[in-house]
Amino acid sequence: MPRHPDTLITPNTLLAERRAGLPSPRRPGQRMSRTELADAVNVALDRHHPGRNLAAHYVDSRWVGKLERGEHRWPSRERRTALRQVLGVTTDTELGLYCPRRTESRAIPDRRQVTAAWFGKLPGDLAQLPGPWTSGLGLQAPARIEWPHVEALQRSITLFEEWDHQHGGGLARAAMAGQLEWACRVARQASATETVRRTWLSTAARLADLAGWACFDSGDEPATTQRYLIMAIQFATEAEDVQQRAHTATTLGRHLTYVGQVSDALDVIGLVHSDWREIPSLGRAAVRIVEARAYAKSHDSRACIRAVAQCDEEFSASGLDGIKDPVWSYYADAGQILGDAGHALFDIAMATHDRQQMAMAISRLQSAYSYHPMEAARSRALTMIRIACLQVRNGNFASGLNSVRAGLTDARGVHSSRLRDDLRVLESVLANSDPEPSLAGELAAARAHVAETVRQQV
Repeated sequence: MPRHPDTLITPNTLLAERRAGLPSPRRPGQRMSRTELADAVNVALDRHHPGRNLAAHYVDSRWVGKLERGEHRWPSRERRTALRQVLGVTTDTELGLYCPRRTESRAIPDRRQVTAAWFGKLPGDLAQLPGPWTSGLGLQAPARIEWPHVEALQRSITLFEEWDHQHGGGLARAAMAGQLEWACRVARQASATETVRRTWLSTAARLADLAGWACFDSGDEPATTQRYLIMAIQFATEAEDVQQRAHTATTLGRHLTYVGQVSDALDVIGLVHSDWREIPSLGRAAVRIVEARAYAKSHDSRACIRAVAQCDEEFSASGLDGIKDPVWSYYADAGQILGDAGHALFDIAMATHDRQQMAMAISRLQSAYSYHPMEAARSRALTMIRIACLQVRNGNFASGLNSVRAGLTDARGVHSSRLRDDLRVLESVLANSDPEPSLAGELAAARAHVAETVRQQV
C-alpha cells in the first residue's frame, strides 16, 4: 500500500532558501549558517518570553538540519514564533511548516461553498453568524422595510468603514456583527418591494464583506472570516450585484493569500474573471492587485510585476468616474493603488534581497504614503513600517530609523493583527541589522519601541 502523503519526508526548501537568503551576522559576505540561525532563534525566544525558563525550547544546528531535511514539520508554538521573526515572515506556511496530523481540517472553506454562494445556492440559515458577538436570539425585524431603512443601514456602514480605517478591525467587528445579524433577519423576514429588497440585500452584502474584512484584520479564526465573506457573496448574488460580489471575492482572495492558500485565492479570483466585461476599470485594477499579492506570496516575481503593470493600466483607464463608484471608489485614491501594489512588490523585494526591487518598492510605498489621509491611520502605519523594513534591510539605517518612528506614530490607536505581523517582521529586520556605532543607541530604542507597540496590538 502506498504511504499517505503526510508521512513522506521531503526537504523543506522554503525554510532552507529563507535561511540562505540572510547574511551571516559573523562572517561578512557569507550566508547565515544553521548554527547562526539556531543562535538567533534562541535570542528571539528569550526576547519574546523574558523571565521564563526556556531551556526546553532552545535549539541547535542539528535541529535546524532536521527542519530543512523535512524530518520535522511542526515545532512548538514558541519556536515557530521565533523562527518567523528571525526569518522575516508572517505565516508558518511561508517557511514550509504545517501540522502533519491527517485529522486536522484545512483552514480554508470547501471550494464548493464558495462556488455555491457565487451562484446564490448556499444552503442553511444565513442569520446564524459566527463569532462571539452575536446574540443568537430572535431579533425583531420590522414587518416591512422601505427606503429609509436602507439609507439608515448604509449610513451605519459608512461609520463602520471610518472606524476600520482609523482604528483597525479589532474595535469595530462586534458592532458590525450585531448590525449584520439584524440585517440578515430583515432580509429573510420583512416584506418589501422588489427594488428595495434587492438594494437591502446588496447593502447587507457590503456589510458582511466589511465584517469579514474586520475579522481578517483582527486575526480571528480563518473559518470566522470566511463565513462572513461567503455570506456576502451569497447576498450579492441574490441581489444580482455583480460589482459587490466581485469586491467580496477580492477580500476573500486577500485573506486566503495571507494565510498561505495562494492557489485557492487565485481560484476565487478566477470566478471574478467570468464577469470581467461587467467590471469597470477601477474594479479590474483592484482585482489585479489581489493577483499581484498572490503571486508575490508564491515568489513568482515575473507574474507579480506583470499584475502590477496591469493594475496601473486599468487604474489609468478608470478616469475620474471611479471616485463616485459606490463599490470601488475606495480604490480611486491613487495612494491606495500605489500602496496595495507596493505591498506586493515589498514581498518580492524582501524575498529576493534585490536592491533594484527594494528601491522600486520603497519609491512606490513612499508615493502611496504621501496620498494617505491622516485619518487612514492603519494604511499609513502599514505603509511606513514596510518602508522602514526595506530601508534598514538595504543598509540605509538613518532613513530607516526615521521611518520606524513615523510608522509607530501612525500606529498609535490602531488595533490590527496585520499591523502586528508587519511589526514583527520589522523586529526581525532590526534584530539582524548592523548599523554604524553612532546609531546603536537609536537602534536599541527603536527595537524597544517596536516591541512595546506589538504588545499593544490585538
